[in-house]
Amino acid sequence: MKILRKFEETISNWNMLKKGDKVMVACSGGPDSTTLLYFLNQLKEKYNLKLIIAHINHKLRGKESDQDEKFVRRLAGKLSIEYHPKSFDVKKIARKEKLSIEECSRKIRYDYLVELADQIKATKIAIGHNADDQAETVLMRLIRGAGGLGLSGIPPVSGKIIRPLLEIRREEIEQFLEQNKVGFRIDSSNLRRDFLRNRIRLELIPLLRENYNPKIVDALNRTASILSAQEKYLKEENSKVFDRIVIRGDKKISLDLDKLFSYDIYFRRELVRLAIDQMGGGVFKANFEIVERILDLAQKKKTGRRIFLNKSLLAEISSNYLNIYKVEKKKKGLPVIFPGIKKSKKFGISLGSEIIKKKDLKEKPFTDNQMVAFLDWGKLKPLFILRNPEPGDKFKPLGMKGTKSLIDFLTDLKVPRYEKERALVLTSKGKIVWVLGHRIADEFKITKDTKKILKIKAEKSQLYIN
Repeated sequence: MKILRKFEETISNWNMLKKGDKVMVACSGGPDSTTLLYFLNQLKEKYNLKLIIAHINHKLRGKESDQDEKFVRRLAGKLSIEYHPKSFDVKKIARKEKLSIEECSRKIRYDYLVELADQIKATKIAIGHNADDQAETVLMRLIRGAGGLGLSGIPPVSGKIIRPLLEIRREEIEQFLEQNKVGFRIDSSNLRRDFLRNRIRLELIPLLRENYNPKIVDALNRTASILSAQEKYLKEENSKVFDRIVIRGDKKISLDLDKLFSYDIYFRRELVRLAIDQMGGGVFKANFEIVERILDLAQKKKTGRRIFLNKSLLAEISSNYLNIYKVEKKKKGLPVIFPGIKKSKKFGISLGSEIIKKKDLKEKPFTDNQMVAFLDWGKLKPLFILRNPEPGDKFKPLGMKGTKSLIDFLTDLKVPRYEKERALVLTSKGKIVWVLGHRIADEFKITKDTKKILKIKAEKSQLYIN
């Protein structure tokens, strides 16, 4: 069978499968995913595959969606394949997350498939995209103004995800189903013209095929293939440059601005895009406008200026760095009891403390390590609270003559704006005792009259709360 040979060639060319793979097949019941399932089932013995079917009901088409689910369930039974259905109220989730139905459906689909694959220890996730889907994707991204990466289209292989139908035309799939009398479901939403992809499929591609290039789908697939190879090479080069100018933190990536602007505009854009991609876990993709806004901000070097990329990502200029943060809400204050050990998963910190008689202290009560504090125990009063800065916070830093706004104090130390807002402070009966990582308050320092000393050692992977 010619189409099956083509299917196998794609698998071989892209090293999609190896013997003994556990393959989870995303099956909607439509012509593409049904064909994908049948072909993989035919190759099951050859590759010694363990197949599992995953079906997602988006609840967007009422009874029609439920009928799709029943169809896939029957198909799984007919082929004796393990079946995992899952339903989501996409409209409700889209409203809550402020996403379009298309965006929300895609995010839910891929998040669930990856999660399920991890649970059942699947080594591959098979998706039914075909050559026509690839052509539509290239055109859609071209219309929206994508660069080379976007125009490289849908990747044949991406991590665990494989797309063995990607070099097979839709008409070939339909011919196979018709000739072999294989049943499948039709998604009526594919005929709606309020979705851009549908308009491209139903209107633009037929227009281009009839008036400009009868083989427009093949041409667009060829373009995607060429650009994909180019992007693979450029991605490797970008990563080398990225590693030279980046400073990585647990919840932060910093780009040295002098080094960033020593490269041409292509590398600047790609390096910013790569930083955002890494901090966003590959989920959030920065478009051209966002990247240009960030570069404009970076060129002006206005410390404290920021752009919220979405609800969980922030780009901010600080001194000579562009910082990309993974944003989380500030936490409520945490009561602390001394002496002893207080571990907080919420703040990602551990405070180890002991009370020592001054005469028994065997070390100097001063250190360059600002994550260790020596305090006059006699001047401290409960309640002790570990928290973020609050509006109006003031204290007298050790060695200074007068009180100072906490934010001004951190600004003088050139602490980035986002990090100032999430610094950790320890208070005693409402008074700031210690700004962790920076300075204790002068009021609580050790003097000749001190009898007992509270020694606190703070340990965490990152100084600021994220």
